[in-house]
Amino acid sequence: MERWFYRYASVETEKHTTDVLIDEFATRKGHHYATIALDAESGRLLSIVPGRDVTAITAALQGIAGGIRSVVSDFAPAMAKAVAHVFPDAKHVLDRFHLIQFFTDTLRRRRRFLNEARRHHHVRVIDRALACRPETLSPEDREVADSCLREDPFTRDLYQGLQHIRYVLKATCHGQAKRRLTDWLDRYQSHPCGPLAKIAKSIQNREEAMRRTIVSSLSNGKMEGTNNKIKLIKRRGYGYRNLERFFLRLRFELGRQNSNHVLW
Repeated sequence: MERWFYRYASVETEKHTTDVLIDEFATRKGHHYATIALDAESGRLLSIVPGRDVTAITAALQGIAGGIRSVVSDFAPAMAKAVAHVFPDAKHVLDRFHLIQFFTDTLRRRRRFLNEARRHHHVRVIDRALACRPETLSPEDREVADSCLREDPFTRDLYQGLQHIRYVLKATCHGQAKRRLTDWLDRYQSHPCGPLAKIAKSIQNREEAMRRTIVSSLSNGKMEGTNNKIKLIKRRGYGYRNLERFFLRLRFELGRQNSNHVLW
């Protein structure tokens, strides 16, 4: 049955769209990756190629037809280079999830300096208290966050930078986005907290794309959901050592017009 499936399964996927999501994912443990592109509206798979360098990203984008208006990706320089080469007239939008992740990952690494907080609270509680929006925290988590900010000045600086960038992302027009982003960069690009200054430099290097991101409604949310589906498909196939068959399975399950069929 399996041999029949891989011989006769259709690999035709939707190729035309106007807005594209693109990201990388691990095909197996180690330095083995692939690049995948999705339709921003439907979430259907448009293109998938092995590798994650400029050549691979370019090949993935070149497999997409249509009048492309926007491409959403992370902050990787290879993404920016490939998008500019294949779709020079398209707007490159940076994913907000990856931007926030810069801060939450840095806060998680900084956790090791929070000796007093770790003595009284589980690390997951600390991570949640520092990563979530303050208005969504319970009184208990709010107290955990406050204790962390009192204990370590750099944690406080990173936390304040995160809340400030969230305020920047709430801008509703280009003028407001420009003013808020400029204020944020002026405050943090030469900050004594090294990791925070490094984040500011990454944002400054992509300032024009960042302004578009602030006012854009596009995000890589569907891509994150697809990455979770890919992990489940890999687990179901015990890792898929045959990359060609793995890609065929992904095209069949993620790229067809009608995705309501029952799969094993």
